[in-house]
Amino acid sequence: MQFLDETERKVAELLINSDENFKKIYHEHLEIDRILSKFSTKPFLTPEEQKTIKELKLKKLHGNDVMKKIIKDKTIRNKF
Repeated sequence: MQFLDETERKVAELLINSDENFKKIYHEHLEIDRILSKFSTKPFLTPEEQKTIKELKLKKLHGNDVMKKIIKDKTIRNKF
């Protein structure tokens, strides 16, 4: 999770093992990365593929925001 600092990464690791919602979002994030990497190997993208990539990137960004919020809330409550 490149978008997190060290403390946030530690909290995220704990959440992956203890919070089903966070775990689900995290695995969706990984799946989106996997799909996007397949597109990156193609020399040419159709308009539909370009649209799909844009939608996936927006979904990934939203997931990042949600994970950051969960981490922030957890950090504040538990004073990590």
